[in-house]
Amino acid sequence: MPAYITLNDMPVALETTVRRSTRNQRIQFGDGYSQILTDGLNFHTENWSCTTGPLFEDEAYGIESYLLRKKGQAFAWTPPNSTKSFTGQFEAGILELGYQDLASLALTGYTRPTDYTANLATGRLTSVTIANAVNVAITLTLSSRNYVIDDGWQFEFISSKYFKLSFNLRQVYI
Repeated sequence: MPAYITLNDMPVALETTVRRSTRNQRIQFGDGYSQILTDGLNFHTENWSCTTGPLFEDEAYGIESYLLRKKGQAFAWTPPNSTKSFTGQFEAGILELGYQDLASLALTGYTRPTDYTANLATGRLTSVTIANAVNVAITLTLSSRNYVIDDGWQFEFISSKYFKLSFNLRQVYI
């Protein structure tokens, strides 16, 4: 069974890559000192290069119809693998997850708000009951984000009944 991404309840077989980065500004001073800072509030960038597997004609045209209806407008999408599990450690009662705009969060063996508090928008956790340097198992799910189709899409005819679509999604902040 193939893996799927979904564009508003439309299955698209997953053959994709993602590129994530942050926008920074660097200021170089004459004495060799430089300063680096993030570029604005929304400095994270994310670009997806998606190619579907073979689709039946009605599936391919259904997806193309969706792309045409969007008319270049942004749409909310939850990318694949939006649920992450890893370990982290509190330092001085604080744990910065690095992930922001979370839909859900759980720490194995701990409850909120008894053991910790969480700001789901910033991904910052605070605690006075969880000891420093203790490995804490974390599971989180990212909220959906807004994307636009970047540079159109390609409709490839594989046979008279099968087609492939290729397109790029670019995260936008609206």
